Amino acid sequence: MNQCIAISLLGFPLLGSPLVAQTVSVTLDESYGDSYKATATVTNDTTETFDSWLAHLQLQGTIRSLWRGFIQDEESTAASFQYGISNESYNGRLQPGESTTFGFIVDADDGASLPLTGTVSPGWTPTDDPQLQVADITVVEGDGDGTMAVFTISLFPPVDDATVSVSYATQAGTATAASDFIDSSGSVDFAPGITSRTVSIEVVGDDLEEGEEFFTLDLADAIQATISRATGRATIVDDDGDTNLPGKPQTGAFNYAEALQKSMWFYDAQRSGTLPEDFRIPWRGSSATGDGSDVGLDLSGGFYDAGDHVKFGLPLAFSMTMLAWGSVEFPQAYVETGQDDELRSTLRWASDYLMRCHVRHEDGTTVAFYGQVGDGNVDHAVWAPAETMTMARPSFKIDADNPGSDLAAETAASLAASSIVLAAEDPAYAATLLDHAVALYQFADAHRGKYSDSIPNAAAFYNSWSGYQDELVWGAIWLFRATNDPAWLQKAQTEYANLPGDGNGAKSFNWGLSWDDKAYGCYVLMACLDGSANYVADVERWLDFWGDGFNGQRINYTPGGLAHLDQWGSLRYAANTAFCALVYADHVGEDGDGYATFARNQINYALGSNPQNRSYVCGFGNNPPVNPHHRNSHGSTTGSISQPTQNEHILYGALVGGPDANDGYTDDRTNFTTNEVALDFNAGFTGALAGLYQEFGGYALTDFGSTDLLYVTVDDFPSGPHTDSTWKDLWPGTKWANGPDEGRLSVDDQISFDGKGKSIRCLYPQGGKQSGNSGAQWFADLNGEYEDLYMSYWVRFDEDFDFVLGGKLPGLGGAVSFEDRTHEWSGRLMWREDGKAEFYVHVPSENNYDPGDRFWWNTEGFQATFIPGRWHHIELRMKMNTPGEFDGLMEGWFDGVKAASYPNFYFRDAPTQNASIAWVFFSTFFGGSSSSIWEARKDEHAWFDEFTVSRTRIGYPGMPLDVDSDKLPNVWEAQFFENETAASAITDDDGDSFSNYDEYIAGTDPLDAADRFRIEWEAATTGTSPTLRTDGHSGRRYILERSRNLTQWTTDSATEILTDDQAVEFQPTRENVTDFFRIRVELP
Repeated sequence: MNQCIAISLLGFPLLGSPLVAQTVSVTLDESYGDSYKATATVTNDTTETFDSWLAHLQLQGTIRSLWRGFIQDEESTAASFQYGISNESYNGRLQPGESTTFGFIVDADDGASLPLTGTVSPGWTPTDDPQLQVADITVVEGDGDGTMAVFTISLFPPVDDATVSVSYATQAGTATAASDFIDSSGSVDFAPGITSRTVSIEVVGDDLEEGEEFFTLDLADAIQATISRATGRATIVDDDGDTNLPGKPQTGAFNYAEALQKSMWFYDAQRSGTLPEDFRIPWRGSSATGDGSDVGLDLSGGFYDAGDHVKFGLPLAFSMTMLAWGSVEFPQAYVETGQDDELRSTLRWASDYLMRCHVRHEDGTTVAFYGQVGDGNVDHAVWAPAETMTMARPSFKIDADNPGSDLAAETAASLAASSIVLAAEDPAYAATLLDHAVALYQFADAHRGKYSDSIPNAAAFYNSWSGYQDELVWGAIWLFRATNDPAWLQKAQTEYANLPGDGNGAKSFNWGLSWDDKAYGCYVLMACLDGSANYVADVERWLDFWGDGFNGQRINYTPGGLAHLDQWGSLRYAANTAFCALVYADHVGEDGDGYATFARNQINYALGSNPQNRSYVCGFGNNPPVNPHHRNSHGSTTGSISQPTQNEHILYGALVGGPDANDGYTDDRTNFTTNEVALDFNAGFTGALAGLYQEFGGYALTDFGSTDLLYVTVDDFPSGPHTDSTWKDLWPGTKWANGPDEGRLSVDDQISFDGKGKSIRCLYPQGGKQSGNSGAQWFADLNGEYEDLYMSYWVRFDEDFDFVLGGKLPGLGGAVSFEDRTHEWSGRLMWREDGKAEFYVHVPSENNYDPGDRFWWNTEGFQATFIPGRWHHIELRMKMNTPGEFDGLMEGWFDGVKAASYPNFYFRDAPTQNASIAWVFFSTFFGGSSSSIWEARKDEHAWFDEFTVSRTRIGYPGMPLDVDSDKLPNVWEAQFFENETAASAITDDDGDSFSNYDEYIAGTDPLDAADRFRIEWEAATTGTSPTLRTDGHSGRRYILERSRNLTQWTTDSATEILTDDQAVEFQPTRENVTDFFRIRVELP
């Protein structure tokens, strides 16, 4: 089918009133049975920019699958179904003339669809109104007199002509008023020009072991301002019992210890090479382990630059210099927050790599330095995790004929600065770093030139705009700090004189410290190390320009208070300057208070004190970015930047590029200008956090790391049938199992959701029903009691699966205790007749709300339906209710689309108040009762794969590359057949004696008998060898094999993997025997 119909859409521009209705064209792509698939195209035909859209569809059928959009509302009448479809985060913003699409599958009696007008809801609209917000805090309970919980209420922008006031009141959470904190209420006033006030709440100390508790401070009734964040949470850390908290009491607006901890974590996420066995990020693996093989060296290790996988030497080395500088200036911050080991590990990982890149003569002098691994243009054309990279990764170097003083001197600075941090732990290693640093600096000084002239591939990404003079000063300063040799200070002074000026006899002051220009960092260091008037004047001129202004010149500020130097990485420049301001303020004491205030304001902006009331640090604070431009954390399995919709993993601690000059920002993965992350973005930011921690404290998180409580694949499990005892040994926490001993559970090494590993195969025997004689069942303890968890897994039913009346699927469960089944509850799924999926909760039998109703069903949202032969992704959320309150929550997602939402349910009361989420309840069988009508009519099978339980939303990873596990990729089936599941691997559709699977491997057309894998033979003449030819296809390798008996074959020669379609020729060596030849094609 390819007929077109029309729906209407109303768009809202970023600012202003609704526009007139806009046309949305809908194409009916295909139909199968009582269903059809359609694609809707939304086009902005106006001259304004859309920020979001909401299309209303009236259909003669129900939507059972939707992509690139969300169902916001749904109504039905006797004649039709009405849906409101809204944009996803990445396709809501439409510039004039731009289009986007969403698609859906409808179950209907016919393919008709009626047009209907609709509306669009606006997204966030910038405002100039003053905004009030209250920050979260963490306090230690203490004994006896306890302590004070100091909340900071911020106002931005400041109001210069009126007094702003706001009321506040405390509210109990898990902490109890009077016994844990003193209930309080009141109001605070902001005099003209004042931007922050504090409210102190007394925390009651005791010697009881209580665990963490919390209460909140709520804002209300603001005058002359709008409340953008009304609730601040105070977490009370229990210090009774065996507790060793990393940090100290928090007195500032944010928990700088937590931010520092997470910022260090980001560098682990960027690691390249062979990762250690105890690596703390489960979704990262070893990658690019062959780097340098093209030049015969081991250049593995180091760090990926940003959201890509190139290793750019200049920003990498600069980032390590800045990280080391932060520790040199504020060492106690790293020690007290428990980050000193992480810092040393990061610096050593980088230094090991940089030394591998340094090629030396026997006398120690420099031969070359490899300043880049990976081609930026090739790398940026691929959107996939680093672990899956297959492209060539060329190595680029500088040497005497192709100099790079900036790169070599920056690397010298990095190794020298790192040696200061690492000397106490390993003096021999530190001495080795210094040895390399001196040789590299001498090379930089003797062979002058810009590295980007010698490595042109770098120029498009990290061109050396400022030249190399700043690095010659910078490197000498750090060699002086590392060696205490006055000759290096003298060298720095000499080279400093050659730094560029502003044209009026002073050094430049209207830019900032970055990977490219270190002059501004040199101002700070020389003023602190030497103290001469000219150095002091240079640094204060620059910091004044960033603060209150210098001689009428001042950096641009956003309305919300961000010092905005440049759009690309706006927060990076502000954070680097903030760090320098803290270093200088610490050096000059009270005279530097203004610089310290500037620094605090800039870092607080990044952490959440801004008009958008959001953190710009992933995994930290309020409403942080969840979709940074970052291939690894996105986790796409399809090569698409848009799938999955939300990044699969939280990139903790990563500072994104940041807002525009008007505080505008969208969490858009495709916007690498505002939403990419990078090594150098976090470098000065980390040091600034360390400085603020030393002043304002905070506590690092004791349970920080992966939010996953369980991640199980069976790829390492033995293939074949299993017994109850073997299964309990393999699956973590399994206490009891039913089904394996009866031969109903096995590990299948032929089918898996990703086409690479293994899966669980369950048998439902003919005539079986319920768990005693159908499917399999076990309880896996999560080793804790949880209130709010997510669970996901993949499931696939056989191609001819008969669903009969229904059956059960896995979920989460719990009880008062693991052994106590009388108080058991579960949240799970059930398949129904025709494959319809339902989410439900089974409540404890003692529930006194409605003892007669133990099953609470939910079919809200679209009707999820299982398609036999196809993998489906299930995600379930269970949130326990407060005992006696109607505030429990069940949510469900089917292939990433929300299919269930049951808020305000009640199943935990006084008799069951101790019930919690405690186990994975793997339970699957035919049946809903003991009646024979539920029995399987024949032997049936289903497969399960990749189980995850997490404290946070797991998300849909996107459609598997081979969604029906028939060894034919989706894109290939969709190219030649109706859709991604339409072909059969064993069928020969064009009658050329090659199956569809053979045609896929060969790269030929499965529907064209003339296009088949064939070999041409050119007979040998006297003294020559025969020639064999075939048409080669991109992505494949061709192997010539030889045999003398047509039974045993050996490889004669082979091609590399072809990068494009081309003819392949082989000319085997003649031997004085009878040989048979064949060409084999492989698709790696």
